[in-house]
Amino acid sequence: MSQRNIFSAIDIRSDKIICLIAQELEIINRDKILQLIGIGISKLPVGCTKPFSLPHVKISEYIKSAITKAEYEANVKINDVFVSISENMTSEYIDFNILNENNVIGEDHIKDFFRSKLFTGLYTKLKEPLHSFPISYRIDNRKSVSDPIGMKANNLLTKWHIISVSKDYLELIYKTFLEMDLNLKQIVSSNYSTSLAVLNDEESDQGAITIEIQKNKTVLSYTFDGQLIGFDIIRIGTYHFTNDISQIKSLTLEEAEDIRKKIDIFDKDKKQDKELDKYYDIYLSRAEELAKIISTTVIKTRFNPLVSNSIILTGYGAKSIIIQKLIKNKFTNSAFRLGSTRKINGSKTYLDNPSLTSSFGLLSYATNHDLEGEVSDEIPPKKSILSTIYKFLKNL
Repeated sequence: MSQRNIFSAIDIRSDKIICLIAQELEIINRDKILQLIGIGISKLPVGCTKPFSLPHVKISEYIKSAITKAEYEANVKINDVFVSISENMTSEYIDFNILNENNVIGEDHIKDFFRSKLFTGLYTKLKEPLHSFPISYRIDNRKSVSDPIGMKANNLLTKWHIISVSKDYLELIYKTFLEMDLNLKQIVSSNYSTSLAVLNDEESDQGAITIEIQKNKTVLSYTFDGQLIGFDIIRIGTYHFTNDISQIKSLTLEEAEDIRKKIDIFDKDKKQDKELDKYYDIYLSRAEELAKIISTTVIKTRFNPLVSNSIILTGYGAKSIIIQKLIKNKFTNSAFRLGSTRKINGSKTYLDNPSLTSSFGLLSYATNHDLEGEVSDEIPPKKSILSTIYKFLKNL
């Protein structure tokens, strides 16, 4: 199969490694519509909560296994990959002031941030910036605008949300894929890729909270005006439900995991199960704790007034009927729904699986940021400040 329209994404999760391969079908309003042609999943051990805590040889085997499965299904050999990560990231905010002497603001003024010491100083021995989101612009210290390009101003104050990642972690990932003879085109935060997968344009613009329940944590991602403006991490995930059952009932983690999965889809209001009833209260106690912390975290965040319009629940733990009900009851003034993948064609079994949304979001990101790409006559991505910034960074 030709490589011209092929996009590959590898999502490194705390519970599994996922490799997706898709082919571009068509372009509608400059958005690429993809067909999923290959998927490979390597499940990590139940007790593993951080993939790269495994021996290097072992994690490489899991990644290779996922790639091999996806390549076989797609009947294609991949060379270039985008990779998403969910660990070792931090979030910070930087204000950058531009003096303009009442001239028209152009794209070069926005790029000045990346030439500044404020930005270059983010590259240290310990960390490097992964994403930079322009989250607000203020003209002449008074007027806030979403896009200042083309406006006249003496002064432009920009606020940036920076996601950085541990340098040691970055080097470990690059080393892993280099040893596999794969070209790692970019590393992407799963917080960002998940939002890309599940939010529609209206939610992204008007404000939304993506609640992703992973294996070892729950991530709250805040999106407003089309930008990821922040996130919070709660150190409770599905593993903690499993571990509670294991510890209290003296079961192996594997046995407890099977029980947790059964309770996930068990609706006690509709039927009874004497066997699951033995473990139900343990599960419920942890679920109520998680829902309470999520609610408290959202109330306390400075972004609350902006992002509370919509609540989208996704991730490994989103299948839980109990958690769905608890979250919905905590946010009665917000629109609530489960997250599912958009703009990709394929089996609904995969597309509607909330544990795969980050993977599909990464695939979507790859199609719009593969600027060197394997597609020679590609229509350029939708014109925006972000796409301009990305092109600039590629040339630094």
